[in-house]
Order: sequence, then structure tokens, then C-alpha cells
Amino acid sequence: MKITPRKRCFLWSLILVLLLTGIPVWAGEEGVVKSGVANIRKGPGISNAVITQVKSGQVLPVLDRSGSWLKVQLHNGQTGWISESLVNIRTVAEKKVVVTGSSVNVRKGPGTGFSVVGKVYEGDTLPVLGARDGWYNVKLAGGGQAWIAGWLVKETNGSSGQNNAQPSRSSSSTKQLVVTGNGVNVRKGPGTNYAAVAKVYKNAKYTILDQKNGWYKIQVGKQQGWIAGWLVSVPSAQPPAPPAPPAPPANPVPIGSTVVVITGEVVNVRQGTSTEAAIVGKVYRGDRLVVSDKQGDWYKVQLANGQSGWVASWLTEPVQGSGVSRGGTQRSEVLIVPIADNQVFKVAELAGRVELILEGWVSGQFQVKQGSAADKLVLELEANSTRNYEGEIKRLGISQVKVYPQNNKSIVELDFASPVTYNVAYEANSKTATIRVGTAQTRGLQGKLIVIDPGHASVQPGGWLDPGAVGPRTNLYEKDVVFNIAIKVKQMLEQAGARVIMTHMGQTELTLAGRAEIANANNADIFVSIHANSSDKGLYSGHSTYFYAPYGDEILGPQRYERQKLATLVQREMVKAGGRIDIGVLEANFAVLRETRVPSILVETAFISDAQEEILLGQESFRTQLAVGIFNGIKAYFE
Repeated sequence: MKITPRKRCFLWSLILVLLLTGIPVWAGEEGVVKSGVANIRKGPGISNAVITQVKSGQVLPVLDRSGSWLKVQLHNGQTGWISESLVNIRTVAEKKVVVTGSSVNVRKGPGTGFSVVGKVYEGDTLPVLGARDGWYNVKLAGGGQAWIAGWLVKETNGSSGQNNAQPSRSSSSTKQLVVTGNGVNVRKGPGTNYAAVAKVYKNAKYTILDQKNGWYKIQVGKQQGWIAGWLVSVPSAQPPAPPAPPAPPANPVPIGSTVVVITGEVVNVRQGTSTEAAIVGKVYRGDRLVVSDKQGDWYKVQLANGQSGWVASWLTEPVQGSGVSRGGTQRSEVLIVPIADNQVFKVAELAGRVELILEGWVSGQFQVKQGSAADKLVLELEANSTRNYEGEIKRLGISQVKVYPQNNKSIVELDFASPVTYNVAYEANSKTATIRVGTAQTRGLQGKLIVIDPGHASVQPGGWLDPGAVGPRTNLYEKDVVFNIAIKVKQMLEQAGARVIMTHMGQTELTLAGRAEIANANNADIFVSIHANSSDKGLYSGHSTYFYAPYGDEILGPQRYERQKLATLVQREMVKAGGRIDIGVLEANFAVLRETRVPSILVETAFISDAQEEILLGQESFRTQLAVGIFNGIKAYFE
């Protein structure tokens, strides 16, 4: 039979209708694994590779279908495919969250260490696919999924009687945006992969016609197009009147009147007074926090970043005074050695630094001495004790702790990984001496412990590595460039007598905070993260170095001079060696800088997006020059 153009058009239309009617509407389904062990595959079909396995009873949110196969999400955020025959399907009440932040990043995984994949905005309603560690996995309006922080949304439910519909974008037409970038592209569609149709400039105002996936549709002359939401500002509408405050609890705790110490090892801080409430932070054994409210068995407390939340009272103990410590980076007791009745020796950590604490001795009953070497401290304590102890605390740089009796005294010897200094503070009322230990300021790199962090190369769901920025002309990966530079810096530092720890050797499963923790746990002298920069359309070039030390932060603020000094010297020497434009020393709240408790910097060696610098970054000789510059800057810092 001859197929005419008209018949061919009809057949394609019929096929399209059949395909479309076969696509299910996402309706809050989940699959429960029937029995035994089931394979999760990379794609829909047994010909696809097995990526992991799940066990009987495991609940898997259903994201999509393809024939008799289901695309599901695992507890770690990874996705894969499972045969429908291996699960029981059930429909669950669709949970939704409403965005409360004005402009909120959504990420690849549940944490700020994961890369940003888009933005959502205040009032957006998002279906929930799953939850983990205080983060929600949500379905985005334009398709796809991402993770959003639980403290930037509020839960809602279709059965509650609330209006959960996505806000009408047509209502946005009365709102205007202001361009914050200069020479910003307006594109044919909502994404950087669409062609540019116009350019707009800083402070220009445009009416919003539509909004999608973090992009705004605007009219420029006779041309309509889309502009990225992160390059504009949208004045907020007048907020609604706040709801009436809730009735106070029966026995409220006066603000600031009670201080509690955390007794659990790691305790979750939650949005509400329930173990089911979303997690907004964590605190640790020994943390001291002011109680501002009490409801039932829960205390309301404030963390160092300004967030407030609730902790279970059964994981705390009340203490006297107001010695509040910074949540997550506060003083913690690492070692407790009872010497005699009511006399105790402790090793504590505060912001990565060592404190030795003596409780129960009056002034004159103890002596602190430098040992035979500069890396040794000796405590002579008047105590009739038979206590013997020997151990180590490597993460604090203590290679050996020894406690033993000698005549009528008890001796404590501490060997450190590098020369140390100390000062003693004594509180007569509590009979407590605090010996603060610091690193001796020796000149040069000999004995210094330096953590080098080559940027990117994190293992992603599916096993591939985050490449960082990619050179548009040569397909050069940032992760490969900076790893090469980092290895060269490592070799130079070690030849000069420093000890170097790499956060990874080509790939890592650590989060950004986990990379910083390597420096914290090893009490490093400095932390240096190495990157290559990138900009849209290759508009910029040159070197820059970042530090972060806000004045009000009790841990980072006091390090401001050291951090800025390190950044300034490395930037100066890198510009000398690399010979490109000096963008300067900048301050930014990058995770690896915020989470490190030792002086830290992030180096942007050059722009991989720039036509000339992309070629240079691919050359061994240029990478060696950059490594020499970074090394010289570090060396100058210690001199």
C-alpha cells in the first residue's frame, strides 16, 4: 500500500497520541520491594548494568516509568531502574513544600557541599519525592528533581485545605525585575544552552512575563526572551501580616536564663519539637547552648550561624553560668583522666586548638614546664595517685600522652608533632587551671603541616567525577589541571621540609565540609584549595585568591589577619610566576573556607574559559609556574 504524505502525517499523529496517553502523571507512588534481594539497574531493562541492590521491605519513591520498569530513588539520593514485578506499588499522600526563602538554591544532593543545579523562589510549591538529613528531594516545575534545605521551606499537604497549586506565572506580569549584571544575555529559552537574542545592562528594569526553572521571560524592544534569575533582583511584594503569636508554653524558660551542655555524642537540632521534624543542624558532646524556650521535653536553642532549633532535653544537662560555645566547632573534652579524689586532668579542643585542664588543684600544687624538646610539655601535679595511662590524640597533633606516679606526685607528659608554646589561666573559685597550647612560630616550612585540596573530582551518583569547569575549546577538565598543580606544590613543600596531606589523590567521596575537616582533624597549620576559574562567554581572565573571616565569627574572626596575609602572599607570588592579570584578594563564603578552623585560602589559578588561559592551563610549563607561585606564597607566609 502506498503511504501518501497525508496518511503518513495521520500515522505519526496517532503514534504521538498513543505515546502521550501512556505517560503517567506523577501521583505520589512508591514501590515496596517484595522479597529477597532485587537489582537496581542503570536503565529500564535487564541489558542495563546493575548499579546496586535493595532488600525486601525497602521503600522506593517512584520517579518515572518505562514499560514494565520503574525509575526509583534510593535512600542516598541515587536513582536507578527496577522491574515492576519485584515491588508492590502503593499510592501515598502527596507531600509538598512551599519555598519560604526569597531565592533558594536547589542542589544535586542533600547538603551545601553538592553543586547548585537551579533556583526556586518564595511561594513556589514543590512535590516531595523524599527526605534526608533535613533536606527534601523535590520535583521541579520544569521537570527533573533536586534537593532543597528543609529550613528554607515549610511543609504543606493537599488534604489540609490549603491552596497548594503552583502560583500562576501570569500573575507575575505586574512584577518587575532589575538587572544586576552588566551586558547580560537574554536567550531564546530558559537555559544557557539557548541562543542569545539580546543583551541588557545593569539597573535596567523589565516586566516579568513568565518564570521557569529560575529564569524570567521579559520583553526587550520587539524581542521576547529569557534572563537568568541569578543575574537580576526581583523586589519582594509587601509581606502579609504575620500570624498571631502562639500561646506561651505553660512553664516558659526565661530567655538566656539557662545554659545546657550537650551530653550525646552527636545531637540533631530540629525545626520542631519532634524526632520527626526536619534537621537544621548538629551539635556535639560538650557544646554549651543558651535555652530560649521550652516545650515539653524539648529546648529551643540558637546556633552560631543565627539559626534556632530544638534539641531533646534528655540529651542535655543544665550547667551554671553562660559559657556558650559555637555550635559544631566549640570546646569539646577529648580525654578525661581521673588522677585522685576530686582531681582530674583533661585534654580539650577549642576551634582546633588544644587546651589542657586541671580540676581540683589550688595554686602552687601544680607546675607546667617545657620538656627537654620544644615539642614536649610536662605537668607536675601534687597528688597521691597510682594512676597510669598512655595514649595518643593524633588529630590534635599529640603523638603521646603519658600519666604516671613519681614519688608523691603525678606526672603528665605530652609529646606534640611540632614545637609548642603555652600560657596558663587559673580560676581560684573552681580550682581550675586552663593551659592553652599554641604552635610555636618557627620560621620556614620545616615541620609545618599543610593540607592541599585539589578542587572538584567528587564522585557523583552513577560513579562519574565532577569535572569542575570545562574548557570550551579543548575540553580541558578543571579537576585534571588543578590536581596536576597540587601535586607539584606538594612535592615542592615536602622538599622544603613541610608535611603535606592531600584531601584526595584524583577522586573523593568527601563533601566540601569533609575536605575542610581533614585540616581540622589533623590540626594543620594551613589549608589551601586550588581551582581554575571560569566565566560565561569567557569575559574574564587572570588570577585571584579568596579568604573568608567575618569579624563577628568567634572562630574565623580572630584568624582574619592570618587568612588575609596568606591569601595576599600567595596571590602576589602567583601573579609574579604566572604573569597574568592580577584580579586581587577577595573574600567569599566558600564552604571549604567557612568550615576550616585553621587559616585557609582558595586559589583561582586562571580562567579555563578564557581563550588564552585555557591553552596555557593545558601546558605543563604554565602549570609548573603556577605551582611555583603558590609554593613561594606559602613559603613567604611562614617566613
